[in-house]
Amino acid sequence: MTARDLLAAALRRWYVVVLGAALTVGAFAVVQRQAPVFFTQYNIVLVGPQGVRDGSLLDNPLYGLQPMAGVVANDINAGHGPLLTGDVAATIVGMGQRDGVQVRVPNLGTQWRPAFPAHHLDVQVAGPDAKTVQDAARETVNRVEQVLAERQDERAVHPQLRVHAVPSSADPIVYPVAGSRSRALGATGLTGIALTAVAVFWLERRRPRRRAAEGPASVPARRRLARRRTRSVEVLA
Repeated sequence: MTARDLLAAALRRWYVVVLGAALTVGAFAVVQRQAPVFFTQYNIVLVGPQGVRDGSLLDNPLYGLQPMAGVVANDINAGHGPLLTGDVAATIVGMGQRDGVQVRVPNLGTQWRPAFPAHHLDVQVAGPDAKTVQDAARETVNRVEQVLAERQDERAVHPQLRVHAVPSSADPIVYPVAGSRSRALGATGLTGIALTAVAVFWLERRRPRRRAAEGPASVPARRRLARRRTRSVEVLA
């Protein structure tokens, strides 16, 4: 089917074009009314006890806190870890999540060879408004401190040897995240035009088949009609 044939078919199927245009305009209205997603991201650093002779015990591999970071993240996620990504800059909003909290140990390796040498937790919070995100961020910090204390209580860790959770910011910045409106409108318009053209093309493809199916059946009907006319003429004669 050429462009001229498609244009002629669209004129014949004008009602399909009108319906497609109406649905596309409705989709435009929905896209324009999409509210932005509010998002924040911060770190919770696990800090070990301070030693008098060796300075920070974090410098000694024997006292590395990477395993503890993994244990805390696993407890908060109830054993269901977040999606493993090969880029530490990947966000939950970028992965399509508009509401929720994600706590993970950042993957400093690749997607196929992950590595988790960090002793801090990457926390990401998304929500419909800034207050909801701020409240969820504070609640997550309290939850991390609670899980960390419960784990150390189980092992009867001495108070002077306990690990503490320190957020990178007491009041993390919350900012709105919105997509490109022009791109969304352009993609919606192209999708509407493409679907309308496909509908017109499909209806035109059915048209010859219907005629072919009706053609043979109409021949006997014409013969019967001709016989009836002949008989009528003979009776009148």
